[in-house]
Amino acid sequence: MSNNNPDLSWEIHFPLVTNPLVLKAWFKAMGATYLIAMLIMAAIFIGTGEPEALPMLAVGFALAITGLTLLGLLIMLLLFGNRFHARFTLTDKGIVYESLDSRARTLARMAVVAGALGASPRTAGAGLLAVSNERVDLAWSGVCEARYHPKQRTIVIRNQWRDLLQLYCSEENYEAVKRRVESRLASQNTTASAAASRSPLPEALLATALVVAACLPLFAMNDITGLDIFVPLLILLFSLATVWLIPLFGWVVLPLEGYVLLHIGVALVKSSELKLVTTYRFRKYELLDAGEWILLVLAVAGMTYLALISWRAVHGRLVPVLFRDRVGAGQ
Repeated sequence: MSNNNPDLSWEIHFPLVTNPLVLKAWFKAMGATYLIAMLIMAAIFIGTGEPEALPMLAVGFALAITGLTLLGLLIMLLLFGNRFHARFTLTDKGIVYESLDSRARTLARMAVVAGALGASPRTAGAGLLAVSNERVDLAWSGVCEARYHPKQRTIVIRNQWRDLLQLYCSEENYEAVKRRVESRLASQNTTASAAASRSPLPEALLATALVVAACLPLFAMNDITGLDIFVPLLILLFSLATVWLIPLFGWVVLPLEGYVLLHIGVALVKSSELKLVTTYRFRKYELLDAGEWILLVLAVAGMTYLALISWRAVHGRLVPVLFRDRVGAGQ
């Protein structure tokens, strides 16, 4: 149902470090980063038979995350001057957020270029993620509730399980924005649609577990074929990013898997010599035991699954979890 109301649009420079809602979101994001990273590394270290290294890793990574958290606050304060420029628009279809901050846009693109030139997928990925979030479109049908913070003049838009967007308002337009949001959420069709939609979290957690399970045999390829452990780690991280964040990360997974298949094929047919009384020539695959063949089969099966979800993602058939709230939104 459309109310045929005119669009409500405004630009604002909202505070960062001095805004408790921004700080809360930042600390939650960094805490989630630590938790997810440790779960991934725990799976890897347990899968490779080195669980005793986990406590030291947990401490070291905690210190690293603490440093990154403080660095982020310093960037907000010093580089951005504790202000961020954005535009919000409320339409009959949904909510549109647009980043207008030239510093943020420049830094995001610099990260992509620096990551590409320095062969750092992590840096390039962070830049791509920032670029993809410069505009966010949310459909009203995906909004379940709004939480109002009049003291901060902020409205937090939520679905069933997470915050989707924070609307930062001015002192002059906060009440008008609040009334528009309340009006939309009071719409019978909107609330019915939101209530009927299922949370994607259980499905996403299952997909995450399957991705981790699919990647575990790849780490054993280091012992069998000498595959650098950094390659399956990249496949794991970008596969998870494809499931959760950006479908285009599937284009990173596919060539990495091609490299792994090529590496395994070359390693298995490579000829070696063993000199005893006479010289014996053999190929790597001729010496594999039953357990190693099973690991190879599991690795190929896992890569097939990862290639499938990556192919579906880049062709728009698999929508990342954090993108699903945007389907059907916009103007």
